[in-house]
Amino acid sequence: MKKANQKHLLTCHDSLRRLEPRSAPYWNILEFCRHIGVQRLSIDKVFWVARVRTLSGAYKQARLATVAPFHDDGIDYDDALNLALCWFQSPEVQAIASEPYAAGVNHRLKYTKEVEQFTVGDAMAGFVEWKRIAASKTYFETSLSLINHHIVPRLGHLPIEALSQAVFTQFCVDILESPPNRGRAKTAPKTALDKLDHERLRKRKKTLNTVIGLLKMAIEMAWENGDVKDERAWRKLRRVPHADSPRQFFLTRAQAKRLISACRPDLALLVQGALYTGCRVSELAQLKARDVGGHVFGIYVAPLKSYRGRHVILPDEGMSFFLDQIECLEDEDLVFRMSSGKPWTGCHKHLFKDAVRRSQLPEPFVFHGLRHTYASQLVQAGTPLAIVAKQLGHSNTDTVSRTYGHLCCDSIETEISARFAPIHKRKRDERLHELRDTLQAATEPTWSWPQKNRSRATGELVQLLKAHEHVDKNRT
Repeated sequence: MKKANQKHLLTCHDSLRRLEPRSAPYWNILEFCRHIGVQRLSIDKVFWVARVRTLSGAYKQARLATVAPFHDDGIDYDDALNLALCWFQSPEVQAIASEPYAAGVNHRLKYTKEVEQFTVGDAMAGFVEWKRIAASKTYFETSLSLINHHIVPRLGHLPIEALSQAVFTQFCVDILESPPNRGRAKTAPKTALDKLDHERLRKRKKTLNTVIGLLKMAIEMAWENGDVKDERAWRKLRRVPHADSPRQFFLTRAQAKRLISACRPDLALLVQGALYTGCRVSELAQLKARDVGGHVFGIYVAPLKSYRGRHVILPDEGMSFFLDQIECLEDEDLVFRMSSGKPWTGCHKHLFKDAVRRSQLPEPFVFHGLRHTYASQLVQAGTPLAIVAKQLGHSNTDTVSRTYGHLCCDSIETEISARFAPIHKRKRDERLHELRDTLQAATEPTWSWPQKNRSRATGELVQLLKAHEHVDKNRT
């Protein structure tokens, strides 16, 4: 439930009366680590409560007062909020409480100008303000997070003309050696390039190339606006060699059924929705009843990651599934909710990981793998890549071809066998049938990542990466 709705739940007397009695309070987030809530133990025993997150990671909770209109001496939300704030500031709470931080996604660039020259931070400021109005909400928030975490702390106050090749190379190495950013979790120590295994390095290079792309676009925009005089300032910024990553693991139908059985009921519905549509979890979480079967035999997916929404066509089985979900729902109701009635947010992750373990699937498999399963199954069945791209919401087939093109082998083999004119007539070769049986019997694919490189980048960083790959191969 969104923060505004949570607050309304506690401030409106009609909403308070509709709360079901239970021992666990109904919480509203004031700041992360600071909450106020209502605890309704029975029909007429209702209390205001507050809690803080402690330094140990646990919560400390206190009962503040009774709630009006359930008690004659009860108080309303505003008075309860003042009591909560006083309790948060009390010495005994201050001694054990974690530092609070603002709820919600940050939308501000963490840069303050300190030097006269036009800096990388100034270029990022102009770029961010343009993307704030031009980009989709999800793209903007993701890009701003990367800029604040990687670019501003390392290069923010550096004048553009001082961004030399040596500085840029060290910037890239720093990002490659830094661990992934996990929200506000404590940052892990750096890992030297020669200590990174191939898969971790591949992921870090993917992040690095995204950051380089943002840096390059910002400086190029500054050059176009006349703030940067030399176009070499952005042309010299090249992405690093990066291995393509065709998806080599996806669920068979047997594995998918096993996973669904291992999920709790509300998560099982979300998983089935992903398998029928190939939608991202964020898209399914915001799907409304009016989006099902409105204009096409399928669903409408509102724009999130891109500028455009899309229609996803469903098979009969999938259409029946979604029609089942929207029975008795109003047009604006969400199709998928948690069993508690709250919308799905990031809380699906640990539930899904538990289901993966119980169904004995590979530990790294995540919810997004259901999207890859959907696409892989269509490609293997011979679906044209243009149709797969349209279903997934890609603007062209490039991404689909790079990610799933290797799965077209069966249809390619059929076409080649049917159209190749024989040179010599041969007897039936049993080895060919044995080979096909062997290739098609692999129902539990293993994780594998081809090492292809189409980058034209050169220089010191490339040499470092090549040296690392040579050491990595010798280890294996």
